[in-house]
Amino acid sequence: MTAALRRQVSPLFGLTLGGTFAASGLAMLVCAAVGFAYGQDGIAFALPGVVTTALGLALVWAAIDPDQRNMTVTPVSGLLAVTLAWVLASVTGVAPLLASGAFDSPLDAYFESVSGFTTTGATLLNDIEAQSQAVLLWRSVMQWLGGVGIVVLVVAIAPISGPGIQKAFYAETSSVTSDRLTPRIIDTAKIIAGIYLVLSLVAGTAYLAAGMGPFDAINHSMTTIATGGFSTRTASIGAFDSVAIEIVAIIFMIVGGINFAFYWRAIRGKGLRPQLTEVLGFLAFLFGISAAVGVSLWLAGDAVGFGRTLLDSIFSVTTIITTTGFTTADFDSWNSFARTAILMTMFIGACAGSTAGGIKVIRVMLLGKASFQELQRQIRPNAVRVLRIGSHVYREDVRRAVLGFFLIYMIVYGFGVLAMAAGGLDPLTAFSAASATLNMVGPGIGEVGALESYEALSSFNRAVACVLMIAGRLEVFTVVALLAAAWERMNSVRAAY
Repeated sequence: MTAALRRQVSPLFGLTLGGTFAASGLAMLVCAAVGFAYGQDGIAFALPGVVTTALGLALVWAAIDPDQRNMTVTPVSGLLAVTLAWVLASVTGVAPLLASGAFDSPLDAYFESVSGFTTTGATLLNDIEAQSQAVLLWRSVMQWLGGVGIVVLVVAIAPISGPGIQKAFYAETSSVTSDRLTPRIIDTAKIIAGIYLVLSLVAGTAYLAAGMGPFDAINHSMTTIATGGFSTRTASIGAFDSVAIEIVAIIFMIVGGINFAFYWRAIRGKGLRPQLTEVLGFLAFLFGISAAVGVSLWLAGDAVGFGRTLLDSIFSVTTIITTTGFTTADFDSWNSFARTAILMTMFIGACAGSTAGGIKVIRVMLLGKASFQELQRQIRPNAVRVLRIGSHVYREDVRRAVLGFFLIYMIVYGFGVLAMAAGGLDPLTAFSAASATLNMVGPGIGEVGALESYEALSSFNRAVACVLMIAGRLEVFTVVALLAAAWERMNSVRAAY
């Protein structure tokens, strides 16, 4: 590798991947300490933790060069770095899951690790209570690291700048217009990480106050704010049989689904727009769909009392729209309208700039507004239409980007459904499994229903699910853009010969 190429690539990849390994390794060491404390699986986490941490620190040390602190890296390099970070972070999660005996198959362990880091919450474990405390904590920590975005944590301390690191950062923060909280990306990353930590601590305290034990409260606070959905119980939140705990979960799932920029503006006492419009839209979707599902349950005779039905409806819709994946009720046994509403809600997602997956509310609102304007243009072709949501006017390039995103998103989803069906799943489960993994929801409909694990999936389908989960976490565009860049590179090489 030439000196010029090393200056171009080494700092970005070394710091991003090295920071990812170091964060993962240190988290394993924390889980190892818990394992030793409980007398279970300590060594299964200690050895991988030491190796992963050492590798990460070595990469970071090799990448740091005081003369290159402000060097520029290309956008494609940024996209590649963040994609590799997610793929390799999930690889690091495999070793302790295999060493602890939680899984026998490397593919199954990788599936669980990908599901954790991408905050999907799909699991292959049928008896979660049978796992050691170290394994349970590791599953939660993976989701907590993945919720805010591993690369966001790395960017907070990375001594590099330029469009490449910006691409890496925005690939993780799911913004429509890439608004910054501060002029510097590093400061923005620090603010997001700080808000994330505070919200996690508040959620843990709330769970404790609601009656959870300390270990359960710590785990569920991490997976709630991360909108991940891994639980320490096979029956998820429903296992606690506590209305107070369910209400706390609803509140903090909503909190995790709101744009972090909204919190920063509120803290600083600045105007809450344009995030306020999206937050109100998010709440309108949430409570509107909850009301529709609740009414359908009542009319279909599926209601189990007004209060319980209302709470189950709100909880289930909240956990789906925020792509968290906790469960208290078997929504797969509900009537056709309610199940269809749940399936469609998977695509909406929560707010851009949150920890949730899905298309995101602001994009859904922009798609609706753009479609309505196209209908109006058929009636008044010469009228000038401005794309506006609330008081915020969006540029024409935003319109094109949102429409392009939606098209590519649905194409990837279509291929995902076909791949799931090719692996032997029935049509309903194929549609549901692809929806639940691409949108990072976890529980779905059919053989991957609310009270089921993903054990029904074949090895081929599990591999497909891993691809969809990573693509969904990177909002599809990142992965597709890399494929497009690779195709362009191949064509240029072919033309040269």
